[in-house]
Amino acid sequence: MPIALLVLCLNVALAVHAAKTGRFSPWGWIIILLPPLGGIAYLLVEVLPDLLGSPRGQSAQRAIARSVNPEKTYRILRDRLVDADTVANRARFAEECAALGKWQEAWEQYDEIVRRPNGDEPVFRLGRAEANLELGRPADALAELEALTAREPDHDSPRGRMLHARALAATGRTDEALDAFETISQRDHSYEARARLAALLAEAGRADAGRRTAQEILDRLRRAPAHVRKFQGEWVRLAEDVLRRT
Repeated sequence: MPIALLVLCLNVALAVHAAKTGRFSPWGWIIILLPPLGGIAYLLVEVLPDLLGSPRGQSAQRAIARSVNPEKTYRILRDRLVDADTVANRARFAEECAALGKWQEAWEQYDEIVRRPNGDEPVFRLGRAEANLELGRPADALAELEALTAREPDHDSPRGRMLHARALAATGRTDEALDAFETISQRDHSYEARARLAALLAEAGRADAGRRTAQEILDRLRRAPAHVRKFQGEWVRLAEDVLRRT
């Protein structure tokens, strides 16, 4: 495609975007009358800040920053917690610890949070349960999750369901875990649950079922868009590992 045509198409798209978001005046005219600088200015001044301010944009921004300097955000949040020991600051620091695989620190933060009068919320108990699971304490994780269910029977979340299934598997309650992973994979269309189901079937001596489930995952993902395959990369690798081992 000639560059001039590409620039024209981009300008039209940006002008339409400006109109749909109520910013045509003055941005629409700037985009149309000053190609390509007007479009570049619109992207930098309006679109990029919107993107980075959204939850998805902020998540992407944190991922990029973490890949460039893994400890930078960790240090900033740790210092912020020293300056102001609030539940919000401690929770954000706990999330960053978990993202970096610092599970003992994450557990310590969540444990402190849930002991506070204003911190005893399901999301923080799930965080502590996940940290216990990652630290090799599945019985503690399972006890936490079952206590949460008993206390708040209406609370339900994909994260909680997945942690419960993983804790069942790790504590040797294999049949219950298989049922849980199967239910999650059907209800949430979760590749993670399907991959973990395949791995657990193989570990339980049901190699044929494990292979079938693993192959099903790979077949589905081959038909999926590239960004989906990339996002589900960990579960692709687990499914491939099941096929290699069985």
